Amino acid sequence: MMKLPKLARRFAFLVLLAVLASCNSGAGGGGTLYYQTDWTNRGSGITGLSQRVNVFDSSEKLIKTAIVNQDTGGLQQATITEVGSGMRHVRVDLFSGRDLQGVQTGELDVWVDIGREASILSGVGESPTQVKVTPAAATFPVQHSRQFYAAGYSLPDKMVFTEIDGFTWEAFGGVATVTEDGAATGIAEGSGTIRATHTDTGLQGGAAITISPFQTEQSKWTVLVYLNGANDLSQFSMLNVDQMETVAGNPANLRFIVQWKQAPDLGFPTWFDGTRRYLIKNNVADGQIDSELIQDMGTGVDMGDPDTLNDFVQWARTYYPGDRFVIVIWNHGNGWLNRDRVPPPTRGVSYDDQTGNYIRTHQLSQALGNDPFDIVAWDASLMQMMEVAYEIKDNALYVVGSEESPPGEGYPYDTIFAKFRDTPDDTTKNLSKAFVDGMLGVGGYVNRKITQSSIETAQLDSLASALDNLAVELIANQASIGADIAWVRDNTKSYSESQAMNRHFRDVVDLCLKTESRLAAFPSIVSAAAAVRAAAAAAVVWEGHNNNSLNSYGVSIDFSKASDFNLNNSTDYALLRFATATQWNEWLQIAP
Repeated sequence: MMKLPKLARRFAFLVLLAVLASCNSGAGGGGTLYYQTDWTNRGSGITGLSQRVNVFDSSEKLIKTAIVNQDTGGLQQATITEVGSGMRHVRVDLFSGRDLQGVQTGELDVWVDIGREASILSGVGESPTQVKVTPAAATFPVQHSRQFYAAGYSLPDKMVFTEIDGFTWEAFGGVATVTEDGAATGIAEGSGTIRATHTDTGLQGGAAITISPFQTEQSKWTVLVYLNGANDLSQFSMLNVDQMETVAGNPANLRFIVQWKQAPDLGFPTWFDGTRRYLIKNNVADGQIDSELIQDMGTGVDMGDPDTLNDFVQWARTYYPGDRFVIVIWNHGNGWLNRDRVPPPTRGVSYDDQTGNYIRTHQLSQALGNDPFDIVAWDASLMQMMEVAYEIKDNALYVVGSEESPPGEGYPYDTIFAKFRDTPDDTTKNLSKAFVDGMLGVGGYVNRKITQSSIETAQLDSLASALDNLAVELIANQASIGADIAWVRDNTKSYSESQAMNRHFRDVVDLCLKTESRLAAFPSIVSAAAAVRAAAAAAVVWEGHNNNSLNSYGVSIDFSKASDFNLNNSTDYALLRFATATQWNEWLQIAP
C-alpha cells in the first residue's frame, strides 16, 4: 500500500505550526505548497481541531510535514517550502484535539503536480458532493502499477475530510486490477477505468487508464533479490538497495529486480509501507529510493509464504529475462532448523514479523521453481549447511552463503556485483567468488565473525554419499565412541551454538579432522571421515573467513546429540532430502 495512514504513533508535535524537513528524497530543492484549510465547520461532515499535512515524493518517501492547529473560525494557511517539483502525494490527517491529540477523525489524499508552487484547499465539517480520483488519467505498461487516490469535494476545488479508509476501489475494462488502497496493476493491453466509491454516500469518481505493452529486454545477468524487511533488519534493507543503485549502471550486463517488504507498524525504520517490486536504477548512495517502482503489491503480502517467493521468481523470469540468473534470499536465517518465533527474536528463513510465517527448508526447492538458478545466495545467517544446500541442489549451479551469523548490514552489494557488471562473461564459478571477496573486504567487518563460501551443487551427491558412509561407521561403533564423540562435538568449530534452540551446527571438515584425531583407534571411521573431507574440498569451490571464524571450511552440518535431536528436531529433519538420501538422521537419533 502506498499511502501511509496513522503516523501519529511516531510523531508528537506540540507546536502551533511546524514545518519539518527530512531527506529531500530527490526533491532537488525549491517548490512550495500553499495548504489552506477552512475551519468554518458548516455542521455537516467530519470535524476536528488539528491537522497533520504530510508531503511525499512519487515513491512515497516523506519530504515535509506541517502541523496546523485551529486558530480561527475561517481560513488558515500553512506554507510548506522545499518540497521539490513534480508529482507529490499530499496526505492530511484530521484529529479531534489540538496538537494531534485525541483520535484521528478523518483524512484526505490527493496527487498534486508542483512546479514552482501549488495551492490546495480543504474544508472541515463539510460533506462531500462529489468524488474525484487523482491522477485523473494514467498510461502505464502491463505488469506496472500506479497509485490512485480518492477525495471528497464540496466545491470543484475544495476537498473535505472523509472517514478513515472511506473508499472502495474497482477496476473496469479487464486491463488492470486494483487493491483496496487504490494501487492499480496493468494485466492486459487496452483501455479501462479505475473507480472509487465513497462508502458513506455512494458518490463515485473515476480515472481513465491505458495499459501499454510490456517491453522485455535481455540482460547478461538478472539478479533477483527477495528482500523481506518486515522485521528488525528493515534499516539494512535500505542500505542494501542504496548499494545496488550504485552498481546498476549497465543493465545490459547486470540488472536487479527486487521484491521488497517494509512494515512501519513494527516500529522499525522504513521508507514505505507494504510490498513493492522495483527495477533498480543507477544512482549514487544517497539514502533514498531512486529506482523504478514497477508494482505496488499492497500490505497483504506474506513474504514468509513459499508461494510468494515462487510467484516472484516466475514473474521476474518472465518479464526480466537474463542469460544467467542469481537469486538472493535476504532476511534472518536459522540454518535448516524450523523454529517458531516465540518468543522473539528467534529466527526462520525469510521471517515475516507481520504474519509470523517463514519458509521452511523443505519448502525451498518448490518455492524456487523448476528452472535452475546459476547462483542462489543467502544474505541470511547460518544458511551454508549441507542440509540446506542439498535441499536446493537441483535449483542452482552454485549455492553461496555463510556458516556464521553475518552482520545485519549483510552483503556489500556494490562491491560484489561490480564483478558481474564489469566482467559479465566470466564463468559462474569465478563470479561466485565475488561474494567471498566482498564479505572479507568490508573494513567494518574486521571484528565480526565472517565466513563465506561457494558450493558447486554438482558435487553434493558425492559429499552426501561420503557423509552417509561416515554415518554408517559411526552408527556401527556407537557403543564404543561415546566419550570421544562428545569431545569431538565440544571441540569442533560451531556456529551460533544454542542449547535452548537445540542448534548444534558444526563445520563439516573440522568435524572430520577432529574425528580422525580423536578416533584414530577406529580405522574405518578415520577412512570415512577422510573421504568426507575430500568430497567437501571438491564441493566447496571458494571459501574465506576472518580470524574470528578460524577452522571454517565452507559448509556446516547438524551434529546434535540424540537427547537434543529427538526432543524437537527429528520430525522436521526427516522432511529434508538429505535425510532421505543418507543415514545422517539415523546417526543423530542415537548420537551419544
